[in-house]
Amino acid sequence: MRRWGFLTTHALVLLHVTQHPHSTVREIARAVGVTERAAHSVLQDLREAHVIVCERSGRRNSYTVSFEHLSGYRREGTAPGLVPDAFVSSLLDALLPLQPPGYPAFDDEAHPVT
Repeated sequence: MRRWGFLTTHALVLLHVTQHPHSTVREIARAVGVTERAAHSVLQDLREAHVIVCERSGRRNSYTVSFEHLSGYRREGTAPGLVPDAFVSSLLDALLPLQPPGYPAFDDEAHPVT
């Protein structure tokens, strides 16, 4: 039987980064079950969409999720009329408490790493 998952790789990376904002690309890739190249590509997509901000912390990156920008993607995708707003709202609400305690909220002044 072929393996498949309910969530996209983008969703899994977002979940991991929400819970572990100081993860390396290697750690993200291992946790999600993709190659480092795939994890890097997804992180780049999320940065370009302003869903996450990547800041350099010494030799590592630190990721902050922009829930403001993320909520704008409620109706994105291949079947935008199919997903009820209440379903997406509950998913976004479930992400907020996953952030580590005391982790800073999204900062518009952050400088993304390119």
